[in-house]
Amino acid sequence: MGKSASFLTAVLRGRHPFSSAYMMLCALTFCLSAGAVHAQQPTDAQRNAIRSACRSDFIAQCSGVTPGGMEALTCLQQHSATLSPACRSAVSALDGTKKKSSAAAPAETPATAPAQSSTAAAGKPAAQPTQAQRNAVKSACRSDFMAQCSGVTPGGSQALACLQQHSASLSPSCQQAVAALGGSASAPAGAAQTPAGGGAAAMPSAHAAMPSFTPREELIVLRRTCGPDFRAFCRSVPLGGGRGIACLRNNMQRLSPMCQRVLTSGL
Repeated sequence: MGKSASFLTAVLRGRHPFSSAYMMLCALTFCLSAGAVHAQQPTDAQRNAIRSACRSDFIAQCSGVTPGGMEALTCLQQHSATLSPACRSAVSALDGTKKKSSAAAPAETPATAPAQSSTAAAGKPAAQPTQAQRNAVKSACRSDFMAQCSGVTPGGSQALACLQQHSASLSPSCQQAVAALGGSASAPAGAAQTPAGGGAAAMPSAHAAMPSFTPREELIVLRRTCGPDFRAFCRSVPLGGGRGIACLRNNMQRLSPMCQRVLTSGL
Protein backbone atom coordinates (compact mmCIF):
# COMPACT_ATOMS: atom_id res chain seq x y z
CA MET A 1 0.00 0.00 0.00
CA GLY A 2 2.81 2.35 0.87
CA LYS A 3 4.58 1.53 -2.42
CA SER A 4 1.45 2.36 -4.41
CA ALA A 5 1.07 5.67 -2.63
CA SER A 6 4.69 6.55 -3.19
CA PHE A 7 4.39 5.59 -6.91
CA LEU A 8 1.34 7.81 -7.37
CA THR A 9 3.06 10.65 -5.52
CA ALA A 10 6.15 10.29 -7.70
CA VAL A 11 4.03 10.28 -10.85
CA LEU A 12 2.15 13.38 -9.85
CA ARG A 13 5.39 15.19 -8.95
CA GLY A 14 7.00 14.05 -12.21
CA ARG A 15 9.95 12.30 -10.55
CA HIS A 16 9.12 8.73 -11.56
CA PRO A 17 10.70 7.35 -14.80
CA PHE A 18 7.27 6.50 -16.29
CA SER A 19 5.61 9.79 -15.41
CA SER A 20 6.12 11.39 -18.86
CA ALA A 21 4.70 8.40 -20.73
CA TYR A 22 1.74 8.23 -18.40
CA MET A 23 0.89 11.90 -18.90
CA MET A 24 1.17 11.61 -22.70
CA LEU A 25 -1.18 8.60 -22.68
CA CYS A 26 -3.71 10.54 -20.66
CA ALA A 27 -3.52 13.51 -23.03
CA LEU A 28 -3.95 11.31 -26.11
CA THR A 29 -6.96 9.57 -24.56
CA PHE A 30 -8.52 12.95 -23.78
CA CYS A 31 -8.00 14.23 -27.34
CA LEU A 32 -9.52 11.14 -28.90
CA SER A 33 -12.49 11.34 -26.57
CA ALA A 34 -13.03 15.01 -27.37
CA GLY A 35 -12.75 14.32 -31.11
CA ALA A 36 -15.34 11.58 -30.87
CA VAL A 37 -17.69 13.84 -28.97
CA HIS A 38 -17.39 16.72 -31.44
CA ALA A 39 -17.42 14.59 -34.64
CA GLN A 40 -20.46 15.22 -36.81
CA GLN A 41 -22.91 12.36 -36.52
CA PRO A 42 -25.96 11.79 -38.76
CA THR A 43 -29.30 12.44 -37.14
CA ASP A 44 -32.02 9.80 -37.12
CA ALA A 45 -33.89 11.69 -39.84
CA GLN A 46 -30.78 11.76 -42.04
CA ARG A 47 -30.13 8.05 -41.49
CA ASN A 48 -33.73 7.21 -42.38
CA ALA A 49 -33.51 9.37 -45.52
CA ILE A 50 -30.37 7.56 -46.65
CA ARG A 51 -31.85 4.12 -45.94
CA SER A 52 -34.96 5.01 -47.93
CA ALA A 53 -33.21 6.62 -50.92
CA CYS A 54 -29.98 4.61 -51.16
CA ARG A 55 -31.06 0.98 -50.81
CA SER A 56 -30.39 0.01 -54.42
CA ASP A 57 -27.31 2.27 -54.63
CA PHE A 58 -25.79 0.61 -51.55
CA ILE A 59 -26.33 -2.87 -52.99
CA ALA A 60 -24.75 -1.82 -56.29
CA GLN A 61 -21.76 0.16 -54.96
CA CYS A 62 -21.07 -1.07 -51.42
CA SER A 63 -22.20 -4.71 -51.29
CA GLY A 64 -19.08 -5.74 -49.34
CA VAL A 65 -19.54 -3.13 -46.60
CA THR A 66 -21.49 -3.67 -43.38
CA PRO A 67 -24.65 -1.55 -43.62
CA GLY A 68 -25.78 0.95 -41.02
CA GLY A 69 -22.46 2.45 -39.89
CA MET A 70 -20.01 5.19 -40.78
CA GLU A 71 -18.18 2.82 -43.10
CA ALA A 72 -21.35 2.44 -45.16
CA LEU A 73 -21.82 6.21 -45.29
CA THR A 74 -18.18 6.70 -46.31
CA CYS A 75 -18.61 4.19 -49.14
CA LEU A 76 -21.65 6.02 -50.45
CA GLN A 77 -19.81 9.35 -50.30
CA GLN A 78 -16.89 7.87 -52.25
CA HIS A 79 -19.28 6.75 -55.00
CA SER A 80 -21.30 9.98 -55.01
CA ALA A 81 -20.80 10.51 -58.75
CA THR A 82 -22.59 7.26 -59.62
CA LEU A 83 -25.44 7.48 -57.12
CA SER A 84 -29.05 8.14 -58.05
CA PRO A 85 -30.20 11.77 -57.66
CA ALA A 86 -32.31 10.99 -54.60
CA CYS A 87 -29.50 9.11 -52.87
CA ARG A 88 -26.92 11.75 -53.75
CA SER A 89 -29.17 14.42 -52.26
CA ALA A 90 -29.61 12.46 -49.04
CA VAL A 91 -25.87 11.83 -48.68
CA SER A 92 -24.85 15.40 -49.50
CA ALA A 93 -27.25 16.67 -46.83
CA LEU A 94 -24.83 15.36 -44.18
CA ASP A 95 -21.54 17.06 -44.85
CA GLY A 96 -21.43 17.82 -48.57
CA THR A 97 -23.19 21.19 -48.51
CA LYS A 98 -20.04 23.17 -49.21
CA LYS A 99 -18.99 20.81 -52.00
CA LYS A 100 -22.43 21.05 -53.56
CA SER A 101 -22.45 24.87 -53.48
CA SER A 102 -18.94 25.14 -54.93
CA ALA A 103 -19.82 22.71 -57.72
CA ALA A 104 -23.03 24.58 -58.52
CA ALA A 105 -21.27 27.93 -59.02
CA PRO A 106 -19.15 26.82 -62.03
CA ALA A 107 -22.15 25.00 -63.46
CA GLU A 108 -24.16 28.21 -63.50
CA THR A 109 -21.41 30.22 -65.22
CA PRO A 110 -21.65 28.48 -68.65
CA ALA A 111 -25.44 28.67 -68.46
CA THR A 112 -25.41 32.43 -68.01
CA ALA A 113 -22.62 33.03 -70.52
CA PRO A 114 -24.77 32.26 -73.62
CA ALA A 115 -27.47 34.63 -72.38
CA GLN A 116 -24.93 37.44 -71.95
CA SER A 117 -23.28 36.75 -75.31
CA SER A 118 -26.64 36.64 -77.08
CA THR A 119 -27.61 39.94 -75.44
CA ALA A 120 -24.34 41.53 -76.54
CA ALA A 121 -24.71 40.09 -80.04
CA ALA A 122 -28.22 41.49 -80.35
CA GLY A 123 -26.94 45.01 -79.66
CA LYS A 124 -28.99 48.11 -80.28
CA PRO A 125 -31.62 47.67 -83.02
CA ALA A 126 -31.00 49.66 -86.20
CA ALA A 127 -33.32 52.51 -87.05
CA GLN A 128 -36.04 51.43 -89.48
CA PRO A 129 -37.91 53.66 -91.97
CA THR A 130 -41.44 54.62 -90.98
CA GLN A 131 -44.41 53.53 -93.06
CA ALA A 132 -44.83 57.09 -94.37
CA GLN A 133 -41.22 57.14 -95.52
CA ARG A 134 -41.62 53.77 -97.24
CA ASN A 135 -44.73 54.98 -99.06
CA ALA A 136 -42.93 58.15 -100.18
CA VAL A 137 -40.04 56.12 -101.61
CA LYS A 138 -42.40 53.72 -103.39
CA SER A 139 -44.34 56.59 -104.93
CA ALA A 140 -41.37 58.71 -106.03
CA CYS A 141 -38.84 56.02 -106.98
CA ARG A 142 -40.85 53.50 -109.00
CA SER A 143 -39.21 54.28 -112.35
CA ASP A 144 -35.80 54.88 -110.74
CA PHE A 145 -35.92 51.49 -109.07
CA MET A 146 -36.71 49.74 -112.36
CA ALA A 147 -33.83 51.57 -114.03
CA GLN A 148 -31.17 51.22 -111.37
CA CYS A 149 -32.14 48.14 -109.35
CA SER A 150 -34.00 45.83 -111.70
CA GLY A 151 -32.21 42.77 -110.30
CA VAL A 152 -33.03 43.53 -106.65
CA THR A 153 -36.13 42.29 -104.83
CA PRO A 154 -38.36 45.33 -104.18
CA GLY A 155 -39.70 46.37 -100.80
CA GLY A 156 -36.81 45.41 -98.53
CA SER A 157 -33.63 46.86 -97.09
CA GLN A 158 -31.64 45.71 -100.12
CA ALA A 159 -33.90 47.75 -102.42
CA LEU A 160 -33.37 50.84 -100.28
CA ALA A 161 -29.61 50.24 -100.21
CA CYS A 162 -29.56 49.98 -104.01
CA LEU A 163 -31.35 53.31 -104.38
CA GLN A 164 -28.96 54.95 -101.93
CA GLN A 165 -25.97 53.58 -103.83
CA HIS A 166 -27.32 55.11 -107.07
CA SER A 167 -28.42 58.37 -105.46
CA ALA A 168 -26.51 60.49 -107.97
CA SER A 169 -28.51 59.15 -110.93
CA LEU A 170 -31.97 59.24 -109.29
CA SER A 171 -34.71 61.69 -110.20
CA PRO A 172 -35.00 64.75 -107.91
CA SER A 173 -38.19 63.54 -106.24
CA CYS A 174 -36.70 60.11 -105.58
CA GLN A 175 -33.48 61.64 -104.25
CA GLN A 176 -35.52 63.73 -101.82
CA ALA A 177 -37.52 60.73 -100.60
CA VAL A 178 -34.40 58.63 -100.10
CA ALA A 179 -32.52 61.47 -98.39
CA ALA A 180 -35.41 61.87 -95.93
CA LEU A 181 -34.57 58.47 -94.50
CA GLY A 182 -31.21 59.74 -93.27
CA GLY A 183 -27.94 57.90 -93.02
CA SER A 184 -28.91 55.69 -90.08
CA ALA A 185 -30.66 53.09 -92.19
CA SER A 186 -28.11 53.13 -95.00
CA ALA A 187 -25.28 51.56 -93.00
CA PRO A 188 -27.00 48.27 -92.06
CA ALA A 189 -28.73 48.08 -95.42
CA GLY A 190 -25.45 48.58 -97.26
CA ALA A 191 -23.78 45.92 -95.09
CA ALA A 192 -26.53 43.46 -95.92
CA GLN A 193 -26.24 44.19 -99.63
CA THR A 194 -22.46 43.81 -99.88
CA PRO A 195 -22.21 39.98 -99.70
CA ALA A 196 -25.00 39.45 -102.24
CA GLY A 197 -24.08 42.17 -104.74
CA GLY A 198 -20.53 43.34 -104.16
CA GLY A 199 -20.18 44.14 -107.86
CA ALA A 200 -23.19 46.47 -107.83
CA ALA A 201 -21.61 48.57 -105.07
CA ALA A 202 -18.66 49.37 -107.32
CA MET A 203 -20.81 50.35 -110.32
CA PRO A 204 -21.29 54.09 -109.53
CA SER A 205 -17.54 54.78 -109.66
CA ALA A 206 -17.26 52.85 -112.93
CA HIS A 207 -20.24 54.72 -114.39
CA ALA A 208 -18.64 58.06 -113.54
CA ALA A 209 -15.78 57.31 -115.94
CA MET A 210 -18.14 56.46 -118.83
CA PRO A 211 -19.30 59.03 -121.38
CA SER A 212 -22.63 60.81 -121.00
CA PHE A 213 -25.29 61.06 -123.71
CA THR A 214 -27.63 63.81 -124.74
CA PRO A 215 -31.35 62.94 -124.87
CA ARG A 216 -31.11 62.53 -128.65
CA GLU A 217 -28.02 60.29 -128.39
CA GLU A 218 -29.73 58.24 -125.69
CA LEU A 219 -32.66 57.50 -128.02
CA ILE A 220 -30.25 56.44 -130.77
CA VAL A 221 -28.43 54.09 -128.43
CA LEU A 222 -31.58 52.56 -126.97
CA ARG A 223 -33.39 52.12 -130.29
CA ARG A 224 -30.52 51.18 -132.59
CA THR A 225 -27.14 50.17 -131.21
CA CYS A 226 -28.43 48.62 -127.97
CA GLY A 227 -32.04 48.02 -129.03
CA PRO A 228 -32.04 44.20 -128.54
CA ASP A 229 -30.21 44.53 -125.22
CA PHE A 230 -32.59 47.21 -123.97
CA ARG A 231 -35.63 45.10 -124.86
CA ALA A 232 -34.08 42.05 -123.20
CA PHE A 233 -32.98 43.57 -119.90
CA CYS A 234 -34.65 46.98 -119.47
CA ARG A 235 -38.00 46.68 -121.22
CA SER A 236 -39.95 48.07 -118.24
CA VAL A 237 -37.73 51.14 -117.83
CA PRO A 238 -39.24 54.38 -119.21
CA LEU A 239 -37.15 56.37 -121.66
CA GLY A 240 -35.65 59.72 -120.77
CA GLY A 241 -33.64 61.10 -117.89
CA GLY A 242 -30.74 58.72 -118.47
CA ARG A 243 -32.65 55.85 -116.91
CA GLY A 244 -32.35 53.56 -119.92
CA ILE A 245 -28.58 54.08 -120.20
CA ALA A 246 -28.19 53.49 -116.45
CA CYS A 247 -30.15 50.24 -116.68
CA LEU A 248 -27.96 48.99 -119.53
CA ARG A 249 -24.80 49.83 -117.62
CA ASN A 250 -26.08 47.94 -114.59
CA ASN A 251 -26.36 44.89 -116.86
CA MET A 252 -23.05 45.55 -118.63
CA GLN A 253 -21.72 42.00 -118.28
CA ARG A 254 -24.73 40.59 -120.16
CA LEU A 255 -24.79 43.05 -123.06
CA SER A 256 -23.62 42.44 -126.62
CA PRO A 257 -20.06 43.56 -127.46
CA MET A 258 -21.28 46.39 -129.72
CA CYS A 259 -23.57 47.78 -127.03
CA GLN A 260 -20.80 47.55 -124.44
CA ARG A 261 -18.44 49.48 -126.72
CA VAL A 262 -20.94 52.31 -127.26
CA LEU A 263 -21.71 52.61 -123.55
CA THR A 264 -18.02 52.75 -122.59
CA SER A 265 -16.65 54.78 -125.52
CA GLY A 266 -19.62 56.81 -126.78
CA LEU A 267 -21.09 57.22 -130.25
